[in-house]
Amino acid sequence: MVLIKRLLLVAILLAIAILSGIFAASCNSENSQTNNNANQTNAPDQAASDTTAGESTTAKILPDVPAKDYGGYTFTILGNSEAYNTHWVSHDIYAEGETGDTINDAVYDRNRTIEEKYNIKINGILSGNQYNDAKKSIQSGDNSYDVLTVPLQGASASLAQQAMLYDLKNLPYIELDKPWWDQRANQSLSIGNKLMFTIGDLLIIDKDSLFIYLFNKDVLKDQGLDDPYQLVRDGKWTIDKMWDMAKTVTKDVNGDGVMDDSDSYGLITAIHTMYGNVMGSGHFITTKDADDMPVLNITDPMIQASYDKWINIFNDRTNTIVAQDWMTKYPGDAIWDQELQQLAEKRGLFLYTGMNRVTMLRESNCNFGILPNPKFDESQSEYYNQVHPWCTTAISVPISAPDPERTGIILESLTAESYYTLRPAYYDISLKSKLMRDDESGEMLDLIFNTRCYDLGSVYNWGGIFDMFGNMAIAKNTDFVSGYEKILPKVQSEMQKAIDSFNAQE
Repeated sequence: MVLIKRLLLVAILLAIAILSGIFAASCNSENSQTNNNANQTNAPDQAASDTTAGESTTAKILPDVPAKDYGGYTFTILGNSEAYNTHWVSHDIYAEGETGDTINDAVYDRNRTIEEKYNIKINGILSGNQYNDAKKSIQSGDNSYDVLTVPLQGASASLAQQAMLYDLKNLPYIELDKPWWDQRANQSLSIGNKLMFTIGDLLIIDKDSLFIYLFNKDVLKDQGLDDPYQLVRDGKWTIDKMWDMAKTVTKDVNGDGVMDDSDSYGLITAIHTMYGNVMGSGHFITTKDADDMPVLNITDPMIQASYDKWINIFNDRTNTIVAQDWMTKYPGDAIWDQELQQLAEKRGLFLYTGMNRVTMLRESNCNFGILPNPKFDESQSEYYNQVHPWCTTAISVPISAPDPERTGIILESLTAESYYTLRPAYYDISLKSKLMRDDESGEMLDLIFNTRCYDLGSVYNWGGIFDMFGNMAIAKNTDFVSGYEKILPKVQSEMQKAIDSFNAQE
């Protein structure tokens, strides 16, 4: 009787799954037209979208790794401490125990599963100077770390150029085509078909590092402005449209004749976001040649055209408030809290910021929505959203790791398990269910994650080419050509050194 009941239950669930699949296919067909044919390659797929922490309604994909007993080995992962930055701490690699927090408990459960499977102990070491700690360990060969989850720009890039990291394509048992690895990162971050670091579901910092537009729905309604969600669907969410909407809400709130941080602005932003806005045009600092080598693309006319639009917006300090202008009044991280407060108090329409700020709005009564980076114009086929290279960490393996096979087996298993635990805990349970204020924001999140981007030029920052965008914004420099011509020789020199380094690595 029990067997019959189980078989009946399986049959019912299978029928539901088939009907759900037919309905989803119908919806996806319709959405592909209304969402301006945005690239769907990296959408949270069915296995992730239909999971609760640790469960899936589709067949679970297992990593192709052998069963091993490692006799209590301590597997150590290096990450970010608060000394690096209080907003970018590595909460995704280690948890001491269960606390009731969705993310913490998903990390704890994931680690416990892999610990029991391989008879190991996972240890997370957090550092404020990850690059120096990793480099010192690698050079001394002390085997301190099995895996590094260190900043993409700076630490990961520098270690890769110094031949201190394994090529993940050659690490035993790592299967980069599996869904728990970010395919866009794999394609974008390789050089000469070597992949020294990448992004995967082991981490959530990369997801928190996606830069997005938050908007105050009450301010939008009060002004009678167009529905931005529909603008996105119709492919009409552009720089010009955003700016036209933003300029309608500027107001000298206290009536003192001076626009300051107590007044209302159309756009709340920061200097370090300039490049993220510019790359919204889909044109990046570097492209790649047929040999997967980076090619400098800074003279692309579309990059200049996009910069020209954005520098005019940044320089309009009547309608735009820039965080760096107020850092003396709000020292340290207080300025980022002030940005959110300004949006929550209805003294701003749009805020361009990292996804991690959404978590900070959880206890707020701010009626906010989420939007992608606007297009350059309506002729652009897709939206582009930057994973900020300074904020995110990447996954790499130091060449000092004592047992590459063991490292590959455990890393692949951890990342695969994260696909069914940490990823849905972050995306489905925390971000979409607990933090969103409306269904449309969930739709926007799917689009944003589908169109996330990485650029080698911003990751390696050769000759300060990434910093240049922020520096020019600080100087309010409208002459883009003069900006890059000053540093071009250094950019080309450092880029060639990197290419030579990767060519020399076996």
